[in-house]
Amino acid sequence: MIDYVIPFFFLATGVIANKFILGTWSPLVLVGVRMLPAGICLLAVAFYKQRAGLWQRIRQQWPYLLLLASFATFFPAILKAYALKHTLSSRVALIGSLDPFLTALYSYILWHERLNNKKWLGILLGFIGTLVLVIIRTKNGAQELFGLTGLAELAAFGSVCISRYGWIKVQQQLKSSTFNVKEINGLCMFFSGIYGVILALIFCPSAFVVALDWKTLAALGYTIVGGNIIGYSLYSQLLKKHSATFVSLAGFSMPIFVYLLGWLLLGESLYPSFIIAGLITFAGLLIFYQEEIKEALKTKHI
Repeated sequence: MIDYVIPFFFLATGVIANKFILGTWSPLVLVGVRMLPAGICLLAVAFYKQRAGLWQRIRQQWPYLLLLASFATFFPAILKAYALKHTLSSRVALIGSLDPFLTALYSYILWHERLNNKKWLGILLGFIGTLVLVIIRTKNGAQELFGLTGLAELAAFGSVCISRYGWIKVQQQLKSSTFNVKEINGLCMFFSGIYGVILALIFCPSAFVVALDWKTLAALGYTIVGGNIIGYSLYSQLLKKHSATFVSLAGFSMPIFVYLLGWLLLGESLYPSFIIAGLITFAGLLIFYQEEIKEALKTKHI
């Protein structure tokens, strides 16, 4: 059981580390400095294994890879960083739980895949849960639908929408066996890091004058190694071993980890609307996947 939630624990701690750094850093600088070293590390391993072959594939598809990195990692990372800077980390994490619902909607719109009534009900509950999270005021009364906090949650939602579309395109690359998971992750992180550094130098060069105390450096090191490299690698392994249904349900542990760790490590408030929204969203997930859960249980008992 612990093996199923460890990837999401690492991803959750990465979110907390990012939130801490964003207390003094700009989103562009964080994305650039976080993504670039992680991408270099992953690509170094990939090049060590397949030097000439990998370089040849990159040369053939580099324009598409630049576009892929934009939608799969860079734009989602910038929007998520903006959201984390301006609202509670647990709110951003719970909005991220809408990913399977958005995947279904993309499949419905792009490939006309059929959605039964239970799946539509699950999707509706998922979005109602997020609506509850946005509308209900937090304890400090800072919640405003169209204020800074409201924009932060819109940014978090936009991050999930763009990321899901980007990763649909990544999955198509993986199915074609052009690149493997580590290569794609490395390339997307590397190019996203380049984008972040270049844009920060152009639009906010003074943002590079950042606080570099030991706590910030430790958080930065952890988010690169723990959040990016270890977290995403374990997550990829989980996807190989288990169905998307199981991973989506297990992944609901991530916003719970963020909720508790944000309280323990960052002093964020424990607010009832998260519990209410979380229960509604999780109920939506269970209904959405009900038939697939039954089939998985039947297969397990055969």
